Order: sequence, then structure tokens, then C-alpha cells
Amino acid sequence: MPPEIGRVALGWATFLVLASVVLLFTLTPGTPEFVITLFTLCLGLLLGLIVVAGVVLTRRREKREDG
Repeated sequence: MPPEIGRVALGWATFLVLASVVLLFTLTPGTPEFVITLFTLCLGLLLGLIVVAGVVLTRRREKREDG
């Protein structure tokens, strides 16, 4: 994974997670807005997990090729 793509994706994931967490404190549970914000939080966490997994796999592959 090119470093630029990883940085941009991690930036988006961070933005989604932080914005969702802030909004969750202001919204009333059980409303449609709350559910959508919770879904957005899950998407941000999933995106962050995918980016971290991609970085780890890329580093392992590079170590194997060098070693």
C-alpha cells in the first residue's frame, strides 16, 4: 500500500470516528440520527482497521523480501 493512500485513508477514518463520537454525545438514543451516527462510527473504525492491517501486511512482506 503506498504511504500516501494509507495516510489519507487513516485521516478519513480518524475524522469519521472523532466526528461520530462527538455527535453521539449530543444525540438522543433511539433516534434515526443516532443510529446513522453509530453506523458512521462503525465504518470509521472498520476503515481504520483495514488501513492498519494493510500497513502491517505491507511491512511483513517488505521484511521477507529484504531478509
